[in-house]
Amino acid sequence: MLFNSVEFLFLFLPLALVLHFGAARYGMRGAVLITTLSSLFFYGWWKPGFLALPALSIIFNFWLARMIAENDRPVAKPALVFGIVVNLAVLGFFKYSDFMLSILQVRDPTSPDVPLALSFTTFVQIAFLVEVYRRKEVPPLEIYALFVTFFPHLIAGPIVRWHELGHQLTDKDRYKPDWDNIARGLTILCLGLAKKVLIADKLATFVAPVFDAAAQGTPVTAVAGWGASVAYSLQLYFDFSGYSDMAVGLALLFNFRLPINFAAPFRATNIIDLWRRWHITLSRFLRDFVYVPLGGREHGMLRQSASLLATMTLGGLWHGANWTFIAWGAFHGALLTLNHLWRSWRGPQPDSAARRIAGWFFTFTAFAVGMTFFRASNIQAAVQILQAMAGLGHATPNAPILVDFDFWTMEKGYIAEQFARTWFGSYWSAVGTLVTLIALAIALGVPDTMEALDYREGEPHTKWRRPPSRLFWRASPIWAVSMVVLFGVIFANLGTFSEFLYYQF
Repeated sequence: MLFNSVEFLFLFLPLALVLHFGAARYGMRGAVLITTLSSLFFYGWWKPGFLALPALSIIFNFWLARMIAENDRPVAKPALVFGIVVNLAVLGFFKYSDFMLSILQVRDPTSPDVPLALSFTTFVQIAFLVEVYRRKEVPPLEIYALFVTFFPHLIAGPIVRWHELGHQLTDKDRYKPDWDNIARGLTILCLGLAKKVLIADKLATFVAPVFDAAAQGTPVTAVAGWGASVAYSLQLYFDFSGYSDMAVGLALLFNFRLPINFAAPFRATNIIDLWRRWHITLSRFLRDFVYVPLGGREHGMLRQSASLLATMTLGGLWHGANWTFIAWGAFHGALLTLNHLWRSWRGPQPDSAARRIAGWFFTFTAFAVGMTFFRASNIQAAVQILQAMAGLGHATPNAPILVDFDFWTMEKGYIAEQFARTWFGSYWSAVGTLVTLIALAIALGVPDTMEALDYREGEPHTKWRRPPSRLFWRASPIWAVSMVVLFGVIFANLGTFSEFLYYQF
């Protein structure tokens, strides 16, 4: 069941809210149990056969948490290690076994069904076991079950920690309707839906033809390659940040506050800052559970560089069992390493508008180049598009959809004429470029949802926020009418909805 589906918005969500607060009138425990069952129903909507996996996983990890909390270090630490290994083994079996067998040439690569949310719930439960090891506190089973399965964050995050959500689930005062939270939650939900339905899904129509052509071995042009990579960078941002906004808004309807997952990442002027703003909960998890244990920055630049490269490569593999994700992760590990080396060599530099603009341009360009690996179906397709982006492609003249422009194969005197003819005469180049530029302008200039609503839960820093403006939310008739109109536009486009990109990860 998708957040941007009619059955979710008009059937499941209203019923889940009514049952939650209705049961809460007779006690908090009833509301917890009802919402846990609602969340499991939400999870099982796609494939009921996979329901046994989260149920068994919750029971196993809860039992192990009790063992860790009730015993001293000689028993607790091996139990923690055992829990981490088992959780990763389950993830590996369902998500990576076929990929590993294909590497060993035991089986041809396929795309088996992977249980929904497995990557996210695995990280959530590993982080929980570590917190129990450190704090020696275990909640009741029903509270823990709701913590793991709570449907707003269940499928694609944010990756929540127990200390962020656990104390809210045990707060009896949160089990009564709060109209301010409902107003804010519906606004955030609506803005997230707009990101997904009105921007991300529209960009997808210009991205898919180029990457599909490359996957089939059809040469693409430089303009098409750059256009598709930039458009996909924006598509993924609006798709996933839209989902994260919806998750925050939905949780707020229940009076629970999830952490921020995006902080206007495309305003970043270096790749280090971008990764502090992009998929924040995953970046934080990789930092705490991979980068720091590997040595972090405590043992010199060489150790730090190796730790960064290993962490980001593993982060790429977490996204999917494909060499493209591994290459994408390694690429960003190299970018982060270069950024740290540059800072170490150059030292503090005076800030200026020219420096910020140059930093933003190179950061966004590098990110778009990396997105080629992330979107391509295989390494060969990614390399083909990257060659085209470098002007080394060999697109056929007048190819349908693809812009016919190649830096090096044309006669010099005809470049401007050919560029103008194809750029302004092609549906992809004209409309696709306009939509992409509008999306980029929104990402850079319009206040982010969390910024506009002044939502700060789990926020790592506040430097990205801009001073309040008239675009910021307030409980007023203008905002109410605006959201009703916006939702009407969204509803008119729901018939063309697509799955969230991060469902596949």
